[in-house]
Amino acid sequence: MTQEYVSLKDLADELGLTFSWLRIYVLRNGLKPHKRRTADSRNQLRLAVTTEEADFIRAKRREEGFLTECRVVSKETGVFYVIQLVPELDPRRIKLGFADDLAVRLSQHRTAAPTACVVKSWPCRRVWECTVMECIAGAECRLILNEVYECDDINALLARGDELFRLLPDPTIRTPLAEASPRNT
Repeated sequence: MTQEYVSLKDLADELGLTFSWLRIYVLRNGLKPHKRRTADSRNQLRLAVTTEEADFIRAKRREEGFLTECRVVSKETGVFYVIQLVPELDPRRIKLGFADDLAVRLSQHRTAAPTACVVKSWPCRRVWECTVMECIAGAECRLILNEVYECDDINALLARGDELFRLLPDPTIRTPLAEASPRNT
């Protein structure tokens, strides 16, 4: 019985991913793509997985919160972080932002800034990110680009963050619905 294969290109198109991202995802999940000649590649070698491995990848993506239309279900809660990007060169250069998984986010930053380190983080809702950033960056910070700032007094920024998050509710507790709410089912 011959083994059936699905090319990574076709699987990436099906899942709405880039080929390179899917290749990394496949490797991270312990699978090793096979080189196969396919009709759609004009008989050129192309990376592929078995149909069973393709089914595993599809199921894993669904399990991780990706819907059939390939859009991630983003987590509502996570952390707001302050990261020093290059502490040994310029400790004033910081990155502010939200992450649902801080370890993953830090490793992403470390691809461009290998010595980046987390200065502080607070539990946060995703929808608070812009407001929190505007609030705490007002502590003697200047925007460089996107969410990267030059901050003259990081301790003042952290104190503002502590004060703000002390006032905010627990991000994991949702406001209960009123009986008259149309959201009640």
